[in-house]
Amino acid sequence: MQSSEALRETVISFYDRFSANDLASFDGLVSHEAALFNGTADDEWFADREKLRSGFGLEGLRIEGHDPQGWEEGPMGWVSDRPTMHAPGIGAIRTRFTGVFRREKGQWKLVMSHFSVGVPDEEVIELQRRWRGERL
Repeated sequence: MQSSEALRETVISFYDRFSANDLASFDGLVSHEAALFNGTADDEWFADREKLRSGFGLEGLRIEGHDPQGWEEGPMGWVSDRPTMHAPGIGAIRTRFTGVFRREKGQWKLVMSHFSVGVPDEEVIELQRRWRGERL
């Protein structure tokens, strides 16, 4: 396993193209073979390519990288970052991002991504109890 500047640059390009609503670049960035997106919300679990594409073109949503780190071994690579998402009507949201990439015809393409928002354990426990209808 080695650090990968190429994957770091690929993630920065992904953020830029996503933020620009550049749907034309989607196929060049996301694998045709397999792709999965996991988000923070319970219903943010997409394996359908067209749903993934529609998320790529959300008007006004931007991603600003913090300091993406990439590693590679053979044709596989993975990245992590703490980017800030900027959402219309909401503002800045600090997130966490991990992604798995595969080299396809000499180009790194996203296979799996996970965006989430860090929440303190105490708040997660309280929410889980509330959702199950338990008394606190």
